[in-house]
Amino acid sequence: MSEENETDFCNLTFRSSILDSIPANIAVIAPSGEILAVNLSWQEFADANQMSDDANLGIGANYFDVCRDASTDPNARAAMKGIREVIKGRRSSFYQEYPCHSPGEQRWFALRATPLIDYPYFVVVSHEDITGRIAAEKASQTPEEE
Repeated sequence: MSEENETDFCNLTFRSSILDSIPANIAVIAPSGEILAVNLSWQEFADANQMSDDANLGIGANYFDVCRDASTDPNARAAMKGIREVIKGRRSSFYQEYPCHSPGEQRWFALRATPLIDYPYFVVVSHEDITGRIAAEKASQTPEEE
């Protein structure tokens, strides 16, 4: 391997390690909705929730198709609309908190969508687990606030 190729490989490996160190589930989405890249947290979440079928959730899948499949969920519709607005340059970013409960636990996530630097029509989407914060907020509410 040439020194230049070795440097490029090391830089790419370093960048991948950074993304894989972030606990949020991260994907890069093309303007068409195709998932181009995911981090380790995204993969682990899919595996832990028996969603490891790459045809539905991994690289090559269409994020917008997943949102359309959940079209009865107003959060899915809002997410798709917000992400598309970021892709089209109508918004600089999109943020949404939403429930994502499993049979065994109540959980909430924060979705963030931002343009990919140097590729403005591509979007980085992250889903961060905010269950601890939501649970603390609910626990601190008085019965009248609920």
